[in-house]
Order: sequence, then C-alpha cells, then structure tokens
Amino acid sequence: MNKPTDLDALVSALHAQTEAINRLADSNQQVIDYLLSQEAEGLDGDGSGAAPYLDPDEE
Repeated sequence: MNKPTDLDALVSALHAQTEAINRLADSNQQVIDYLLSQEAEGLDGDGSGAAPYLDPDEE
C-alpha cells in the first residue's frame, strides 16, 4: 500500500507538471499571436517591404 507521503509527492508533481504545461501553452499562444500580427502588418503595407523569409535566389 502507498504511503500518504508518496501520494502527496505524486499530487505535487502532477500540479507542477500541469503548471509547466500551461506556461508552455501560454508561451506558444504568444508566439502565434506575434507571428499573426507580423503577417497582418505585412498585408497592410504596400508590398515593398523585405520578405520575412530568406530566399537564396532573391537578390
């Protein structure tokens, strides 16, 4: 049978894991929001801005 301290440690570890996953999800959402805002700014311009990606054939 499990000791109460083992169960407490498991619950604590699961809480810490859940918090880490939530932080990662928030961070990923911030990156997506940033990229979408950059894309939207590019669409609002006149098209003369530099491409956001490197193109080895472009000079």
